[in-house]
Amino acid sequence: MEINGQTRVAGLIGNPVIYSQSPAMHNAAFKHLNLPAVYLAFQVEEEQVPEAVQAVRALQMIGINVTVPHKEAVVPYLDQLDDTALKCGAVNTIVNQDGKLVGYNTDGLGFLDSLLEAGFYPLDKDVVILGAGGSARAVAVSLLDAQVRSLTLINRTVEKAEKLADVLAAPDKVRVMPLIQSSAPEIEGADLVINTLSVPFYSQDKWLLDLSAARGALFYDLRYGKMPSAFLDYAQTLGSPQLDGLGMLLHQGARAFTLFTGKKAPLEVMRQALLPSP
Repeated sequence: MEINGQTRVAGLIGNPVIYSQSPAMHNAAFKHLNLPAVYLAFQVEEEQVPEAVQAVRALQMIGINVTVPHKEAVVPYLDQLDDTALKCGAVNTIVNQDGKLVGYNTDGLGFLDSLLEAGFYPLDKDVVILGAGGSARAVAVSLLDAQVRSLTLINRTVEKAEKLADVLAAPDKVRVMPLIQSSAPEIEGADLVINTLSVPFYSQDKWLLDLSAARGALFYDLRYGKMPSAFLDYAQTLGSPQLDGLGMLLHQGARAFTLFTGKKAPLEVMRQALLPSP
């Protein structure tokens, strides 16, 4: 693709971004549709967030994606949030609409898209989420919208999980449990277990916690990449099916691409860009 004065810029801000696969995915889509645009990754420090957001407007960028740790920090600098971003309290996509910066969150819907693609339907299912941060909130919001039967939040800091439960405002469906190493019989019969934790699931020769009561559930690790996932290794010891976060990355990116361009994302082209080279 020729880059000239008509080329528009989209991008990603976060810290770190060096390992992100979003540029490969979006640039493949731009090229496939012959759009005069390029997608770049920008490492942004916490104190630089206000200037980074204003640069979207000043440089007439198409928009940007936002990854950790800035998904909540960008919110005060936007002109408008869509309903999903409001529910999540976080933004992963900012679109420049003729100088008006609008924030969206495609993480939760991208997560649901990946589940449906894998043949898992959340309606009336019992779900366990490990963690209570921004990713857990986005996933939980979408799962409740998809009418799961129950949602169990497990977190080391119980107060943080309780705060998330309060925000979700579904006391008949959401419960909170501490992250303990011993077996938790309350999660017996769970259909889906989601890992949003940043800490290793295996360290010092032991698993982080005992999830054997959820044997047979689909184990989903939001992380992706070349590094092995101890969480998915644990699922294998239980004989449980597993998914990593590559599908969520793909589908949230496809939704963001459509918001950026107004065009249907070339999903298979984007998927191929994420696969390792033969």
